Amino acid sequence: MFRLMLLFVLVSTCTQSVLNAQQTSPYCQADLNFDNRLDFFDISTFLEAYNNNDLQADFNNSGHLNFFDVSAFLNQIGGECPDLTDTDGDRLPDFVETDNGIYIDEFSTGSNPLESDTDNDGLQDGDEVLGTRDGLDLPEASPVRKDIYVECDWFEGVFQGRVEDYRPTPAVVARVVNCFNEASTPNPYGLPDGISIHLDYGQGNGFTGGNQLPDSPDAIFFDFEFNLYKEAHFDSRRKGYYHYAIFANRYNDTDNGSSGVAEINGDDFMVTMVNYNSTNNMSNTIVHELGHNLGLRHGGFENRNRKPNYNSVMNYRHQFPGVDTTGDSVGDGLLDYSRGINIDLDENSLQEFEGVTGSFAIDWNRNGFTDVFPYSANINCNSISTWRPCGSGSNCYDSTCDVLQDHDDWNNINWSRLSQSSDRQEEHEIEKCQNWPGK
Repeated sequence: MFRLMLLFVLVSTCTQSVLNAQQTSPYCQADLNFDNRLDFFDISTFLEAYNNNDLQADFNNSGHLNFFDVSAFLNQIGGECPDLTDTDGDRLPDFVETDNGIYIDEFSTGSNPLESDTDNDGLQDGDEVLGTRDGLDLPEASPVRKDIYVECDWFEGVFQGRVEDYRPTPAVVARVVNCFNEASTPNPYGLPDGISIHLDYGQGNGFTGGNQLPDSPDAIFFDFEFNLYKEAHFDSRRKGYYHYAIFANRYNDTDNGSSGVAEINGDDFMVTMVNYNSTNNMSNTIVHELGHNLGLRHGGFENRNRKPNYNSVMNYRHQFPGVDTTGDSVGDGLLDYSRGINIDLDENSLQEFEGVTGSFAIDWNRNGFTDVFPYSANINCNSISTWRPCGSGSNCYDSTCDVLQDHDDWNNINWSRLSQSSDRQEEHEIEKCQNWPGK
């Protein structure tokens, strides 16, 4: 009785209510504001709910409120609840963060109690396990394996006299998922490399945000019209957690054949397939444009495009043909980012017998044999069969002879990009990708 009287005395001095908490704690029912502490604010919340006949205070699950609910609440406050200490502040109490890399559920998370983002993917452990404070679920997320989320909204209808459906198909998504699953990006605790990517194209099972956009515009302006669609169709709770992609016919003008456009180190991109909408073309372009959001450029760490030794779908040389798996710098269909293993190429002193791998010869000047002596040539051009003397830029990215470098894309992803994103700010860097299969 003394505890009950003390409870009411304390609450009588409270001037701030914490009612209607957006989540409840799975670890202690009495932690009504879900901050992993049992304190005065939980008492205040309980009594206000009780006085208002709110079943949030139904602690004995009887369907109505009485003294037994008060008693149950006091018992939890008094010691029935487990130790809720949360050292890293990720909303997961230390006792559930088992620090062994084995994620089972919210009571055995495998995560590090001293690290709020154990897998360093930009998503806090508590958000991945419990959903966000705003009630946003992150389906299939794991605190011990890197995750990326993308909402895919699309147009379908008649575009410039053609009937098109730009919704990503299961086959498209499967190629993208496999690409990221096979990534060389490490995970904690010595777990297998790779990234779990989740594309929401309205397929269900927790992924119901992706939807068909109204009408069938021939082109939409990026990013003014893009942002209008985003504001109308993108759940604001997803901001900072999901990338947002629109799949459309063209962007900016009705003659633009570009396959897409994206923010660099941001969260927005478009895939514009015009009339070349195949499984390979769309999946490769998703990975390419998303790559810009992840901080990658057409030369990996730089804008220098078409480098024969940069083995990535970020490279126009490999966006549609896929990356090179045989060492001849010709695409072999594999969807992948570069792993940074090819040698540097000095265009002022090319050694044909080294090729791009250091051991597989490439006949850069196409004279029919492997030259013994080094020579200069501009080789970051449209195809392996195109090269020009230094100073000539015809059909090449540039006119200069430089040292061309590969780049380890998978291990240079910007995992803090979502917190840095500057939606609707003019200074945000945008990459317009002037590449399509027929170019």
